[in-house]
Amino acid sequence: MVRSTHRESAGGKPLSRSLKIYQRIAVAFVFATFFLLVAVLYLSISRATITITPTPKIVSIDADVKVVAAPSEAGELSGIVLNERLSASKIYVLPSEGASAVEAKASGTVTLINETNADQPLVATTRLLSEEGVLFRIDANTTVPANGQVDVIAHADKPGLSGEIGPTQFTIPGLPTSQQASIYAVSVEPMTGGVAYKRVLTEKDIADAVASLSETLLEQAKTLFAGKVDVSIFDGQTWFTEVMSQTSDQVVGAEASSFTATVTLGVTGVYYDLDAVTAYAQSELNAQVPDGYGVASADPSTMQLTVDDADPTTGTAMLSVYYEGVAVISEDSQVLDKDRFVGRSPNEVITLLKASDAIEDASVSFTPFWLQRVPNLADHIKIDIQSPEEE
Repeated sequence: MVRSTHRESAGGKPLSRSLKIYQRIAVAFVFATFFLLVAVLYLSISRATITITPTPKIVSIDADVKVVAAPSEAGELSGIVLNERLSASKIYVLPSEGASAVEAKASGTVTLINETNADQPLVATTRLLSEEGVLFRIDANTTVPANGQVDVIAHADKPGLSGEIGPTQFTIPGLPTSQQASIYAVSVEPMTGGVAYKRVLTEKDIADAVASLSETLLEQAKTLFAGKVDVSIFDGQTWFTEVMSQTSDQVVGAEASSFTATVTLGVTGVYYDLDAVTAYAQSELNAQVPDGYGVASADPSTMQLTVDDADPTTGTAMLSVYYEGVAVISEDSQVLDKDRFVGRSPNEVITLLKASDAIEDASVSFTPFWLQRVPNLADHIKIDIQSPEEE
């Protein structure tokens, strides 16, 4: 019986030529698919990270902001403007350095006490005799109220160190002996000034006294203002002071151991929302940054505010605001255009970057690590700009 030729070929004889071609095509397709997958995988995972250490650049602004009760325009902020005029006098003792010692009459405060049921008038120069036997006299006429007391200034009768005594009790020799036990004086502080150091009064002495008194008056004004402002809303404060008048009981060039200064000070207080002023200063700072830079940090402690002008009657003030920060190169800078780096080696990239004054240092890393060049796709490049704190 004769078998079929087709079946014999299928059973063990070599394949026909056309089948071999199909087989090769299939194998080639498999390899092509594999290499394509490898290429796609390579392109998808290949990454380059360019780390930039920027050169910090200090930027600052001097801006004006207007404080008003009801802001309506750009550059205006809500606030309160207050004003006070205060006066004070104080005795200033000149330093002993470079001065000549001269005897003077020691003095101090004494308390006159009256334990009787009738007022007791006393004239200036009334004598007070201490337990140590040192004589003092009161400076001014006074009346000691019945069953009461009054403080007065007393000076030693004689100049010198003998008048520098400690706290003590005094009798009043001019009164009848029967009254001296119930009308008397005591001191709680030592008497001082038995030796005075005199020297020529200078302009600096007076200027220092005026400055000291002005500071005291400013603190008094702040206390007065504090009761008129809700500091939970207006937590920023700036003050403007003006010396309206100043006098001294001694003239420059006179020899003195002390002098009395009197100052009248005008104080204007401007109260505002500190966060609002800071935000305004920050926006002005951002606007001043050069192209290709961005503000990396700004320290609120650098902000300085001064009152240029204030009008308490209208409740308005003009503040001058100084603010500074640190700017560094930003990713939108042309220096960091990713198209400049595609296909380049790390050394080429670093050379390009360090040619800019805005960049202190740079490095390049790859994923996977064995890559030798930056990927040809710009979106596979990452720019990492370190902040000044990270350096």
